[in-house]
Amino acid sequence: MTASPVKATSRIHAAIKAAAVLPLAGLFFLYSGPGVEAQLSQPIKLSPPQKLAPPAGPGTNAWTDPGASPRTNMGQPVTPPPSSASFPSSLTGANPLATGVQVDNLQTIDPDTAGTLTKEQGGFGANMWKGTERSIVERLLPQLPVSASSAAMRDLMRRMLLSISRVPEGKSTGVSLVAVRVKLLAAMGDLVAVNTLLNATPGRSTDQELVRVETEVRFLSNDNARACALAGGQVRDQNVPYWQKAFLFCQALAGEHSKASLGVSLMRETGEKDEVFFSLIEALGSGIPASIPTLPDPTPLHLAMARVAKAKLPQDVISSNRPGVLRTIAISPNAPVDLRLEAAERAESAGALPVDSLRQLYTSVSFSEQDLANPLSRAETEGGPMTRALLYHTSLIQTVPTAQAEVVSRAFGLGRDEGRYASVVRVFMPVLKRIPPSAELLWFAPEAVRALLLNGETIPAEAWFALMRASALFNKESSKGLAALMPIVRLMGSSEAADWNTKKISAWWKTIKGKKDAAAKAALLYSLFDALGEAVPPESWKSLVSGTGRRSVSMPNPALWFRLLEATEAVGVGGTEKVVAQAGNQASDATAESGGSSAPAPAKEVNRVAETVLLSLLALGDAGPGGADPLLLRQVLISLRTAGFDREARIMAVEAALAAGL
Repeated sequence: MTASPVKATSRIHAAIKAAAVLPLAGLFFLYSGPGVEAQLSQPIKLSPPQKLAPPAGPGTNAWTDPGASPRTNMGQPVTPPPSSASFPSSLTGANPLATGVQVDNLQTIDPDTAGTLTKEQGGFGANMWKGTERSIVERLLPQLPVSASSAAMRDLMRRMLLSISRVPEGKSTGVSLVAVRVKLLAAMGDLVAVNTLLNATPGRSTDQELVRVETEVRFLSNDNARACALAGGQVRDQNVPYWQKAFLFCQALAGEHSKASLGVSLMRETGEKDEVFFSLIEALGSGIPASIPTLPDPTPLHLAMARVAKAKLPQDVISSNRPGVLRTIAISPNAPVDLRLEAAERAESAGALPVDSLRQLYTSVSFSEQDLANPLSRAETEGGPMTRALLYHTSLIQTVPTAQAEVVSRAFGLGRDEGRYASVVRVFMPVLKRIPPSAELLWFAPEAVRALLLNGETIPAEAWFALMRASALFNKESSKGLAALMPIVRLMGSSEAADWNTKKISAWWKTIKGKKDAAAKAALLYSLFDALGEAVPPESWKSLVSGTGRRSVSMPNPALWFRLLEATEAVGVGGTEKVVAQAGNQASDATAESGGSSAPAPAKEVNRVAETVLLSLLALGDAGPGGADPLLLRQVLISLRTAGFDREARIMAVEAALAAGL
């Protein structure tokens, strides 16, 4: 007779709970050291009970009286407790029966307030959710576009998720905001931030959601030992399939294959359908690599098991767009090299993989003599990660600057065409910095300036700029190239464009108006300058007006769009009043110095700062600034600047301009 699923589930939990006791007991002796076992094996000496006496008098204090015996704990001196005066008044109570001691219950700290960044450290401030309903935050925060490749968007997301702040106003629906934040950081692949936030969260060890996220992060990091320790602590008390599967994997890791096999049989009885998990457990027991035909949505547990079982990952494993998962695939030796390259490029672009790891992966690829002899020919007909790896190989072995410049230029072009320009720039930056500016490389100077400034390398960029300026004095083509470069240099905030302003933008238009998509690029550039507070002359806009007045654009949900406009207006009013108040304070100070009497106006707290950022990021989506329509991007930049994020808005403008080929 077949057991019911409910009874079978109970049997699984009971069996696994019993199996978890001995390993945990072993862990106790492992971490307690040899001295504990020796002490437990010796008889315990008993002594007569000591008589407890009250203190000698109200003036005697065993902490301060030199004649009193020092207090100890297990043979170690104990630090005296602070006096009641050292506690905040809010934590002490007025007890008429206490003499010098006030007692009250400590208030429970809300885990949702946890964070690692103060405002001085880059956080958004303790009142960042002021004016925003909690229901809105609970609904929208989990939808953050964690896969966006924009460095500015990632920076804003990370700072928002790590900020120390008060909880939003309104009643909670049971959603743990700190758990949502930890999950988003894990999805971004920011494992360091996950650990720091977990360490700052009170009660993390008793929150099953947080423990599960930490366990999955350990699996993604190939830290199976700590993941198994966490799973062993949960499986005894949680009758959840996830913990049961994690513990069965840990049993297989420990060589307890018969127990793991029994657990698998019981799980099958309950109707569990995770065939990938079952095949990997069997492979760990038999030593024969499992065959995984498809795995479009891999879990951290699947990836950890596949790596240990040396199971080849299928091609559809990179269907997942989660940077944390892509990072793990990139460093998995059981994945095909082309799969690892694709995952590595996407993970690096999303900020989940260090650029050095991508460089090392590029150099680990073997190429034929024919490929190395004709890399540019292959790059003309093929793109993709493998071609970029070939170009990187070639750039390292080339010794002639002109040849190096040709390879780097082609790599930048491929990256721009495939939406990975910024990532390619980071990879090739050491090679680019070794190429010396020269008259023979004048054609390469604009490309070098863009890439160097994007990476913050201002001094090398100045050398290329000086080369262009000198040539522009007598070379008409060089003069045109310089004019075409100036707007993007101005967007980047370079001192080389200190004398340039949007009144001179007509010279730039003359250099590109005959090229493909010139009007679209101009509309984007003019919108960016307008959003950053540098108005473009009406005559320049007039030159773009044509009979084609309609086009298809991608816009966010109308409700989200109008909410963004409303939040921007709210934060703008607060910001304006704050500036006015500061000006009033300065005027009051001046009046006081001159003998007048004028009370300073208090600065008003700015509302809905974090909400404005959240809505702006949601409006851009995974496509980021490079994929946004100019009208949408213009509003997002205005909203961010209104909330006080001018630097981030400018970086987004540069990202969009370079992605468009400006």
